[in-house]
Amino acid sequence: MSSIKKQPLVGFERFVAFDWLDQTAKWVIEGKSPKEVHDLIDDYLASQISGDTSKRKTKNVLSGVWVKSDGVDPEYKEQAKNLYLMANRTEKIAINYGLFIASYPFFYSLGRILGRLFKLQDDVTNAEFYRRCVEANGDRESIKRAAARYLQSVVEWGLLDDAESAKVKPTKKIVIDNPSIVTWLMTSVLFSSDRERLSVDELLSDPIWFPFEISTRDFQIGESQLLEVVHQNVGSVLLALKVPERRLK
Repeated sequence: MSSIKKQPLVGFERFVAFDWLDQTAKWVIEGKSPKEVHDLIDDYLASQISGDTSKRKTKNVLSGVWVKSDGVDPEYKEQAKNLYLMANRTEKIAINYGLFIASYPFFYSLGRILGRLFKLQDDVTNAEFYRRCVEANGDRESIKRAAARYLQSVVEWGLLDDAESAKVKPTKKIVIDNPSIVTWLMTSVLFSSDRERLSVDELLSDPIWFPFEISTRDFQIGESQLLEVVHQNVGSVLLALKVPERRLK
């Protein structure tokens, strides 16, 4: 059984541009201390965002993705840094997407809602998406605001097309065929899922992956330091997060 504590559902409610994530990643990978990164983010966002409260909340999201490891195995984020060093731009988008899934269960919830809708229809109105988010999470203003910021962010990352007013549709799927990145991405789901065990098929077919094209052959479970097989029979393999103490053995 996993010893990783799940985070609260809500926490992601700000628009976050890819360049902001990329710059934060660079500082973390360079080995800057958390305080140094926080100060650098403050200076960086000064020309991007007006208002101290907005800047503080955006900084908290960026820190939650790249700096903090609350509710997430620190080794998972160490692997993210190593993968990021060798990644191209589209792979970097996927890595940031995975970090959001693991770090913010609410982001995972919204992505799954949208992914399910795209399995039924080619495009989705913003109003329908917001309604589904409220049905799943409660009719609170923070839910609606976070859902709007989610769409705004994912559009900016190039994963959604919002050319039609008040409507979104998927862009061309991004092919992720680096086995190390694919295997790491699959781990992301287990940090935010309400289930501690998921099958390989469930991980690969999760609606959260709607922006990406991922092949089963690139999910190399045996190479993962973070996953373990907890049950296996013909046609089914159940996986769970490896408890850190067991990972060392």
